[in-house]
Amino acid sequence: MNDSNSNMINQIYKLLDDFLDLSREAIPKHPAIVVILMHEYFRSLYPNDPFIEERYDDDIFLNIKKCLENNIIILKSYIKLGSYNFSKHILDIPNNHNEDGIKQMNNLFGSLWEERFNEKVLDSKDVINDLFNFNKLNLSSLIKNKSVIDIGCGSGRFSSALARLGAKNVVGVDINKQGLELARNLVKHQKVNNIKFINHDILNLPFDDESFDFVFSKGVLHHTGNLNKGLDEYSRVLKKGGSGYLYLYASGGIYWNSRKKMRDVMKMIPMEFAIKVLNSIGMPSRRTIFVDSWYVPIEEYIESKYIEDYFSNKNFQSVTRLKSSRLFELDKIVLENGDWAKDMWGEGELRYHLTK
Repeated sequence: MNDSNSNMINQIYKLLDDFLDLSREAIPKHPAIVVILMHEYFRSLYPNDPFIEERYDDDIFLNIKKCLENNIIILKSYIKLGSYNFSKHILDIPNNHNEDGIKQMNNLFGSLWEERFNEKVLDSKDVINDLFNFNKLNLSSLIKNKSVIDIGCGSGRFSSALARLGAKNVVGVDINKQGLELARNLVKHQKVNNIKFINHDILNLPFDDESFDFVFSKGVLHHTGNLNKGLDEYSRVLKKGGSGYLYLYASGGIYWNSRKKMRDVMKMIPMEFAIKVLNSIGMPSRRTIFVDSWYVPIEEYIESKYIEDYFSNKNFQSVTRLKSSRLFELDKIVLENGDWAKDMWGEGELRYHLTK
């Protein structure tokens, strides 16, 4: 990192702390504006925004800096404004932060999956197939006539994709009953028959060792609070000679540090209220990354070395990091742009093809 970048990053972190402190001060009187400004900062952390054209600067660091400066000016003005007592009643809504982590995540992801279930989005079959093809891997050949497990299947969209790509059978496992109900409705609508869903803790899978030819887990194990146990189960149920896909959050950079800092503030505002505010500004339901991050009770950030060392120590034949095929994915940007991108997004995201 050169001195110029270092100075800019230090300025951004100072502005971020000022913004978060002012947000805490503003929440009791004006929680809605805090939600809107948090959204504005979060979207500015990405290299581009597919929904909103406005940016503060073409340079990613200047864009964030100017966004924070603008947010601070707005909050200082709002803090001086009077407010009615309705804000107090809103903030009295239980936010359930004292519940255990699993129950919190059930409430969060269940409600978000429900919201976006009927919204037309890109078929997950195309998403995962494109990723493997881009990395010169043929997913259909890897799973054709094979037994597959989707660990943490959620609303079942990737379970369905794997079933439709040629798997002999697919088992989707999740602890969230609401998500599994959506999953069963999805595969019924799609007329997919070679799949079943099980309500169970993914840290204690109800299967014998080496039960599956292919193990799939996307964006789940970093929310369990016990990553190592999740990795142990992933490895345990995979057959010798089998393979799988694993996606986890990475670590480092302004982006991942900001997610953690924002969540600490947003817990002061009930999730239901934040969603209503985001709906009022027209945010598409499929863009739930903001709510996911603000309200998920457990979110670990993982270094690639940790994952690669783990599976190497388990004597996996290969541990191959995949590069995303989609231009807006953080890992693609980081892998193609070097140090300055790492300052912004750390290691991006972690996607692996693993062979046991």
